[in-house]
Amino acid sequence: MNSAAIFLLVAALAAVSGSVVIYVINQARRPRPPDFQEQLRAIAPLGGERTAEQPSGIVPLEPGADEER
Repeated sequence: MNSAAIFLLVAALAAVSGSVVIYVINQARRPRPPDFQEQLRAIAPLGGERTAEQPSGIVPLEPGADEER
């Protein structure tokens, strides 16, 4: 086999194997994205405190029967 062809073959194998090594190292160092349940826990209020009940926003124009007294 010609020495130039051997040189090109070795260089191509070194490039491919180097790319694979860099890819594997990069994947190992990359943080795993959180799953759906972890995202829900992250945005949930701390301490399990329930929020105060909000009014409906509907204001009657005329007072009711029990409010007139």
